[in-house]
Amino acid sequence: MKSINLPHPNMAGGGTAPKMKMNEVFILTGTTLLLGALFMHAWVSPILIEEGSEPYANGASMMKGDAITVTLEVENETTARLVFYDENDNILSAESIVLAKGESAKRSFEADEGGYYTYEVDTRGVASTLGVDIERKLMIDLLPFPLGAFFLAFGLYQRKATMEGDEANDAVDAELDV
Repeated sequence: MKSINLPHPNMAGGGTAPKMKMNEVFILTGTTLLLGALFMHAWVSPILIEEGSEPYANGASMMKGDAITVTLEVENETTARLVFYDENDNILSAESIVLAKGESAKRSFEADEGGYYTYEVDTRGVASTLGVDIERKLMIDLLPFPLGAFFLAFGLYQRKATMEGDEANDAVDAELDV
């Protein structure tokens, strides 16, 4: 018969920590939302397409009126091809762009209806840098900013009210001890 090693009965499991106050939860949540939204909007890194690589394709879910702006900069002279597809792989827009060495081009596409749209960039094997920007008509992507600000402000308000309440209780305790 095999023996089973059980933990020692006096061993602590996860440890103990003081309870988190509700105002601290709101402050932490608000700060997290604000920082996350900042990274989501500000941290846009360009896409590097290496020399000799296949066409680059990606996509985005868009609502009616949203727009995708593609900025393409090439290292050598080429004729780049930019194609936009709908979710059924129907070609909505196709364009060949002649670019000289170091030149860049910027093209936009606006969605007529909601759905998933795909774009494909073919630089014919020439190394290039691709920048993609999605402009939302309803600005839903900006929703974390006011939510984060609200949670942070509410947490700070609760903290201030709690501190004032603690000070009032301390004053009453001081009078009772006299």
